[in-house]
Amino acid sequence: MQDSYSEDEISLTDILLFLQDSIGNVIKSVLACSLLGGAYYFSTPKLYEASATIQMAMATGNPVETPTVLLEKIKLPLYFSQAVWTACDTNEDLTPSRKVAEKIKPILNKSAPFIGFSVQAQSTQEAKKCLQSVIADIAAKQAEIAKPILDQKKTQIAQLEEKLNLAVETSKILTPNKLGTNFPDTQFASRALVLATTLSNSREIKDLTNQINDAKVSLEEPQTKATAMPTPMYAPEFAVNKRPVFTLGVSLILGIFIGLLITGFTKVLPSIRKHLSGAKEPKSQNA
Repeated sequence: MQDSYSEDEISLTDILLFLQDSIGNVIKSVLACSLLGGAYYFSTPKLYEASATIQMAMATGNPVETPTVLLEKIKLPLYFSQAVWTACDTNEDLTPSRKVAEKIKPILNKSAPFIGFSVQAQSTQEAKKCLQSVIADIAAKQAEIAKPILDQKKTQIAQLEEKLNLAVETSKILTPNKLGTNFPDTQFASRALVLATTLSNSREIKDLTNQINDAKVSLEEPQTKATAMPTPMYAPEFAVNKRPVFTLGVSLILGIFIGLLITGFTKVLPSIRKHLSGAKEPKSQNA
């Protein structure tokens, strides 16, 4: 039992001998992987990235649509225009709008009416052009959604201003001077009625003025504004897929692993053959 255990036990000396035997295979596999990694690095075209975050258009204090709704809309086959297809180079695709949706990689912000996009292309200018076209298309569509909301609010303001003008004209008639000349002292009830009407008219003018001011404020920023980028578009002038240190590191690690694997296989293979031949000998003797 002790002998079998000692045969199966791996000592530090065995490990060092295994590593010594692996040096040649490791060097060869590292060189091969480095050549393959270099060929991949130099044959792959450079890709540049542009990224931006947009804020949903606001209409009278509310987003015209949520980022979740926009995220679903941009997946529709005909959401984006022909200009976006051209700018993002998806004209030749069978479903160009869906291809654009995949290309811009939308990132949803669940805590704010924001959504982020990032585009990769073979030049910074191409990436920026695609992203600018996408944002312009989204802004135009959100402006269409906001238009009837803003028109309704403007109609409401016009109606309130008309009521205010009527109330102001009425207040000119119900002045204290005219009350004194139109009603003698004996007609106290009439004077009291007109006085109450005057006070009610003053309150109505004040309420209408406040409503008009509030409605006008809701049409100004930040309550109402077009689709915008909270921060400028980010488009660095370096390739995002060209990382020589990373490529070299992966090549080295893969080369070392393959070299050790080859050595281990060559060490184990004779033992496997020995066991197989040993298993066949008793059968031949029994025969």
